Amino acid sequence: MDISGKTVLITGAGMGIGALTCIELAKAGANIIGVDIQKKEMNETKKQVEALGRKFFPYACDLSRPDNIEALVRQIGYDKLTFHILINNAGIAPSGPYLSQNFSTWEKAISININAVAKLTYLCLPVLANHTKAHIVNLASVAGKFGSEGTVIYSATKHAVVGFSQALRMELYDSNIGVSWICPTMVKTRMIDGVKPSFFTPIIEPILVVKAILTSIRKNRGELIVPSRLRFSVVVLPALFPKFSLWLAVRMKASKGWLLANKGLEKNIPK
Repeated sequence: MDISGKTVLITGAGMGIGALTCIELAKAGANIIGVDIQKKEMNETKKQVEALGRKFFPYACDLSRPDNIEALVRQIGYDKLTFHILINNAGIAPSGPYLSQNFSTWEKAISININAVAKLTYLCLPVLANHTKAHIVNLASVAGKFGSEGTVIYSATKHAVVGFSQALRMELYDSNIGVSWICPTMVKTRMIDGVKPSFFTPIIEPILVVKAILTSIRKNRGELIVPSRLRFSVVVLPALFPKFSLWLAVRMKASKGWLLANKGLEKNIPK
């Protein structure tokens, strides 16, 4: 699918992977409908997109609230805007031992990381179906392929995103709408402050994830693991040797950092 001349609706457009994706999409000739919890979070993104000669339409939405998501899609319609591509990028990553948090913290992650993805996709599908070609990209994670300690709920939500995306791609296979899901390792953003990398989860630059997003749209790819070499350690190895891969992950302390990182990650959890 050609990106030039298309309009993209993207959540989490104010910073990190979302902001960089907006800029790279604008370079590719797309206009942007940006969504974040507050419009002011997107001021810099808007400035950079418009400097590239493309349009940026900012919308505030608390994705943890279904009524806000409904109002968002309604307002976009009232404003007579349409879009060809939906990118469900927004997410939060509270971490630590499962019993260390009040369950409301985990519920917030569930509401944003999977409920909002499913709800927004449901409401956007009729809009996407009106175009000759359209595409959906969902940001998952390697945590959606291989669960680990300290990320019990985050891993659960990202497994859900993978399953949701796989099933939706199959359901829409003969339609005009493609579906992709991106499973990156840890990305150098504030979301991983205080977390040490490991063999299973090296740290990569955000631009690698953005490139995967654009590739998935252009080539209608299904699943993209970033970097691709991780497919062996997080998919093939656990499938062929489940006991050994679990033993290896535990012995290498592959995710111990997430058990201790949550104090530094509290800023990622909207109130």
